[in-house]
Amino acid sequence: MNRTENYQKFLKTTLYFLIFSILYFTNPTLGFSESLKEKTVGGNTAQARFAVEQAWETYHDAALGGTLASPAIQTELEMNLHQSRALLAEAYDAEDKGDAETVNKVIAEIMRINQKVITESREPKK
Repeated sequence: MNRTENYQKFLKTTLYFLIFSILYFTNPTLGFSESLKEKTVGGNTAQARFAVEQAWETYHDAALGGTLASPAIQTELEMNLHQSRALLAEAYDAEDKGDAETVNKVIAEIMRINQKVITESREPKK
């Protein structure tokens, strides 16, 4: 009987340990997961990347459709788009260094540039 009781204690202890381990490693603020602040910053860079891609698509649609207002505006928009890609790379570097303040500043600039590109790409030819 003593052996059976020891085995039951062992199973119970193992079960508690497994439950604790599962709860510990699935909690987003514990275990091997990233911190919530890092996830938020990563989400911002993903949104910025998506915004850059959307601005390029809008620009290409207008450029290929021949609806850009002028060649000078086309050149300006391309320069702005290249600048937003460079800023996106800068945001990724800042994110890798853990500099959330720089990431947010750069992303704000990216969003401003992208909004300008999208707005100007949609202006009709004069």
